[in-house]
Amino acid sequence: MRAFLLLLLLSPVPALADGWTFIIGRFPDGKVTVFKLTTSQKAQLDLIRRCHTDNTKTPFLFTLTPQQSVALKREVGFSPDRFAVFESFRGDAGVDIEINVINRFSENEFEIPHKLLTRNHEAHDWETNTMGWLPNPLAKANPSNIKDGSCPR
Repeated sequence: MRAFLLLLLLSPVPALADGWTFIIGRFPDGKVTVFKLTTSQKAQLDLIRRCHTDNTKTPFLFTLTPQQSVALKREVGFSPDRFAVFESFRGDAGVDIEINVINRFSENEFEIPHKLLTRNHEAHDWETNTMGWLPNPLAKANPSNIKDGSCPR
């Protein structure tokens, strides 16, 4: 019995098995970087919210501006190319992806939790080899070219 308890205590347990729950709409723990959304980023988020419905395709669709990327790199040492989007501002209760996420917590701002940042090559490996997500046509879509509210396929 004692050996079983010792084995149980030493077994690796996923610390984030259920993801992270927002507290008052914000990421609950650790350092974050907060940015203001640009007009084009708001349009990109609207397109993602409206059109990303296929769970076989990657949710890593949000990109930072060059200035935001430089600021994040200054704070953390690197800046991923793409992020998965969560919007507590629109009712999301937390994040269930633990790599490269943003949380839009107001109409005009979003936060990036540092503890979930992963370098591009590691994130891409997890995205394709672990999760098996396919490329998403939304990654190349330009929201300003979509006038009728349709979704690229």
